[in-house]
Amino acid sequence: MEQSNFVIRTAVMEDLEAITRLEAVCFPPAEAASRETFRQRLTHYADHFWLGFLDGVLVSMVDGFVTDQKDLTDEMFADATLHDPSGDWQMLFGVITHPDFRCQGYAGQLIRHAIRDARRQGRRGLVLTCKAHRICWYASFGFEDEGVTEQSTHGGAVWHQMRLTFENRKGLVLFDCDQQTRRRLEEATRGKCVFRYRTPEWTREEYENALENTAVIIGEPKNEDLALCQRLELMQSPSSGVNYYVQGGTFPHSAVLCSSTGCYGHVLAEHMLGMLLSMCRRLPEYYDQQKSHQWELRRFDKQLQDTTVLILGAGDIGTTLARWLRPMVGTIVGLWRVRREKPDCFDEMITLEELDGWLPKADIVLCALPHTPETAGLLNERRLASMKADAVLVNGGRGSLIDQDALCRLLQRGHFWGVGLEVTSPEPLPAAHPLWDQPRVIITPHAAGNSFAPGSALERRIWDFMIENVGAYLRGETPRNQIDFHRGYRRL
Repeated sequence: MEQSNFVIRTAVMEDLEAITRLEAVCFPPAEAASRETFRQRLTHYADHFWLGFLDGVLVSMVDGFVTDQKDLTDEMFADATLHDPSGDWQMLFGVITHPDFRCQGYAGQLIRHAIRDARRQGRRGLVLTCKAHRICWYASFGFEDEGVTEQSTHGGAVWHQMRLTFENRKGLVLFDCDQQTRRRLEEATRGKCVFRYRTPEWTREEYENALENTAVIIGEPKNEDLALCQRLELMQSPSSGVNYYVQGGTFPHSAVLCSSTGCYGHVLAEHMLGMLLSMCRRLPEYYDQQKSHQWELRRFDKQLQDTTVLILGAGDIGTTLARWLRPMVGTIVGLWRVRREKPDCFDEMITLEELDGWLPKADIVLCALPHTPETAGLLNERRLASMKADAVLVNGGRGSLIDQDALCRLLQRGHFWGVGLEVTSPEPLPAAHPLWDQPRVIITPHAAGNSFAPGSALERRIWDFMIENVGAYLRGETPRNQIDFHRGYRRL
């Protein structure tokens, strides 16, 4: 059982003394690696040292390098320069725990961590040597005894070589894709994963069996089905927002979740720009007149020239909006989670601490923020009321951003030129909700991303991203858009 005060990380050179002391405690002098040997190992492959700390004290470790050679030799123990980062096999030279902390599961946690890392890095498997009395223990992790080895006799002991060979990973795609897309996916993953493609003909039993055996999922299973995903390593969602999984509490803690943030910038920006222009030019009112065959000139409209635009969320969507609006408006201010360099399409970049000073200055507020603990309820009644009475507000991020009851009260008092809501809270918006009947409001049912049609530009863009991201993961690289479950959004 894993303990919360047991922390696993890879080594750094500052760990040299602690590593050398632990080795000396665990092995007789003839078998123990020297301080200089460990210094060389840390120089060449520190990221293949897995260290276990209990309340900050090193109590267990696993180390070994990577090579294309299939068998472990004494030369490998002595020469760290033989490490080949692109090799097929992860060798394990030592799996040790301080005598005072043995039989408490610490070494097992490190072994599982090393196996998981080797699998993610695309290795064929792991190889180690051990004495006969340890064979059963290593077999419990899937290692198979290959007998006494002649390649390793260090310390004058008899060593058995044991090997854990990974089966080809199994992958599962949960939505339709054409044959060309399937070929591209399989070429990008280079045989490191065998994909199955769910079809409407699958039975529930077939689906559950696939979930139980899959390492990589492209798609969005239900939260309740994630309990079946015992071998899951990576789930690549085609969506930009994955709060459903962050809040679901069932996503496997050892797996990686990636979103497709960055693929939707154009379509969401188009939708938000459409809402903005429609309200400024009073198009909904003219459409109502058209239905009743009325020819009536509406007095005044809202012009974009010389306006101040505040964009909450200066990521892909917000930056696209700023780029398009640049020749149409006066000043564009973007809000970002942390201080960063200002893109050319913005006049100024602010953080949350500066929001209250800018809301009263903005003629137009465009919202493209994700749902996080920091953004939920950000536009409360005080902040909404601080905005100009004739401001335009468009929310294309997440409905949780806005206090909707407060928004209704302000609209009823004549506040806001217009409000565009592509998202609400909850969704679907209940039929009896007063927002439906508010004048000067356009509501769309979270439809901006609904451009994911077969053959569409958005579909191609999402598949391009997912294929590259899954391929990168299977090559042992760090995939993009990994979700930080504590923040509820992708890692910076």
